[in-house]
Amino acid sequence: MKAFVISDIHGMYKSFEEILMYWNEEDSLILLGDLIDRGEHSLQVVQKVMQLQQQFPGKVIYLKGNHEDMLLQCLADSQNRSERYLNNGGIATIQSFIQTDQVHVEQLEELLATVRTNCEAELQFLESGLLYYEFGNVLFTHAGFNSELENWRETSDKDFIWIRKHYEYENKSGLINLFGHTPVRYINEKDDIWVSPCGRYIDIDGACVYGGQLNALLISDEGEILQTYKVPVSYTHLRAHET
Repeated sequence: MKAFVISDIHGMYKSFEEILMYWNEEDSLILLGDLIDRGEHSLQVVQKVMQLQQQFPGKVIYLKGNHEDMLLQCLADSQNRSERYLNNGGIATIQSFIQTDQVHVEQLEELLATVRTNCEAELQFLESGLLYYEFGNVLFTHAGFNSELENWRETSDKDFIWIRKHYEYENKSGLINLFGHTPVRYINEKDDIWVSPCGRYIDIDGACVYGGQLNALLISDEGEILQTYKVPVSYTHLRAHET
């Protein structure tokens, strides 16, 4: 079995569409979260993934990212959560979801009420995201897992979508952890897919929304990277790289 994996699209719909051109529909499509925020077209990205899930039942897997978590928390408790969310790209998502050019803080409650009313199906979809997904010898997560634990399954819900620098510790899970969340440039100053020296961690977050690139890879259920792809934000074409 093979899976085509993408992470941290962040509302960059054009880049998402372009990289999907390389997905073979016979393979699983795994999306590692952060579909939304910062980019201009979060709603279109979410609706595209929903459409793909309906079109290819059981083939399209969506994991919840920390940005989906922030949006949902803000909607549940805007008084205490809104400032954090808005400061982390949430304004662009609200603009996209309700098709407005401006978001004023003093109107936030009204705008969020509109999001709840107009985007009920999309919000239910975002809430449905998995915390992790096992695929043979591969463990897919948004952020990672608590690698200090003897049993990775005891990782908290929060750590699956928020943890940082877990890859600096020994991977005792027995699985290859493929994740996003942390832009690769913070690990090795590049935006290309990063594989740890031990081969047990793979980071694919190419910082697309920060002017980097949207990365994807094709991986077997044994953990072999079969091919990598990238859509540089500064170009309109794809460049695929055999590995």
